[in-house]
Amino acid sequence: MFLLRSLERTRTTKRAPVASSSFFTPSSVDDYFFNQISAQLKIMNRNKAFFDPVEGSLGPRRRWISSVTKGITKSSSNSQRSSTSNNNYNNSNVERGFASQAKAVDALHKLPLPHKQRSEIVKRELVNPKRPGLIAVKAGMTCDWDEWGKRVPLTVLWIDDNQIVQVKTLENEGYDSVQVGSGYKKPKAVSMPELGHFKKARVPIKRFLSEFRITPLKMSLLGSNNDNNRSDNSSSLDDDDDDEFDIENEENDFVEIKGALEYRVGDSINANHFFAGQFVDVQGVTSGKGFQGPMKRWGFAGQPASHGNTKKHRAHGSIGMCQDPGRVFKGKKMAGQMGGKKRTVQNCFVYKIDADRNLVYVRGQVPGRKGSVVKVKDALRKPNAIEELREKIHQIGITIAPKSEQDPYKQFNKD
Repeated sequence: MFLLRSLERTRTTKRAPVASSSFFTPSSVDDYFFNQISAQLKIMNRNKAFFDPVEGSLGPRRRWISSVTKGITKSSSNSQRSSTSNNNYNNSNVERGFASQAKAVDALHKLPLPHKQRSEIVKRELVNPKRPGLIAVKAGMTCDWDEWGKRVPLTVLWIDDNQIVQVKTLENEGYDSVQVGSGYKKPKAVSMPELGHFKKARVPIKRFLSEFRITPLKMSLLGSNNDNNRSDNSSSLDDDDDDEFDIENEENDFVEIKGALEYRVGDSINANHFFAGQFVDVQGVTSGKGFQGPMKRWGFAGQPASHGNTKKHRAHGSIGMCQDPGRVFKGKKMAGQMGGKKRTVQNCFVYKIDADRNLVYVRGQVPGRKGSVVKVKDALRKPNAIEELREKIHQIGITIAPKSEQDPYKQFNKD
């Protein structure tokens, strides 16, 4: 309690603590109390406090450079602790600092999940590498007739000048992803930090930003430098098919992902990022319908229209039970606000791609009204083969999905 009160006092007084390695280093407290400090810091004000798990120092965020890098030197006990926890930190001989508390908290949880082996993660990324998605505008609906003569209802998605604004890597941010921007805004409509973000990337000011996880060009088979984990992971790989892994550097055990692509800041992504015939997942905000009753919102049948019913034809009826439990359960289906929620529709079929006008024609339920913004990415449940992606993406002109093998009129034909 004394240590937690001192931490709270440091936060309220807004003064940097005394740089004492004997008090603030993890070696002075046990592992349980060190974890309690880390959990307590998540609740504290994140804008004012800063925590470095390597050095174990706490101080204001704007003074972390002087209080961490200059005032504290590593003791032998601290270096010994860092060497024993190689799962969290790769190099125990180099002092590491974090620019924000969020990065410091992320550093505490860099251990992989115990039920997931690193080899399983690499295998999944090797077979199905992740690609960035796109930000599209729902332009409306139209229809087309396929080669069987069947009418196909389509939703038109307009890819409005998508560009990569930022590339996040495992070394800097702790994971691999790209930030995609869409649309355009005037300089006076954005804040100064946002304006500096776009100027640093040397891209036009974007109206919408979204982040998509990607698969890097190379992935490490080992989540840490621990020799025990190295032997365990290597033995699990030996039991499987080693031909699937293209190990470039045996010393570091890095695997080159053949299907992964390299993305750079400023690269444009057009409609031909997808190809006709694949499946995509579309995420957007559903149409807001206001306050609705239970019949429209949940599909209730309503009460009888006659035989003694008075002004309760569209009511939901009773909502509770007896004295036990004597309350209404949470999540009860009742009248309330309908729509206006973020939803993802999976496995929408890409029927046609118009690369010249940056239009994607999708068959499926696209959430939102006309003019709303949606995110489109490769389908999670129906992935594409790497060879198929290389052959069909980045095509010029208008491409249409191939003819379906099943005859839609077969059930109507009389043999």
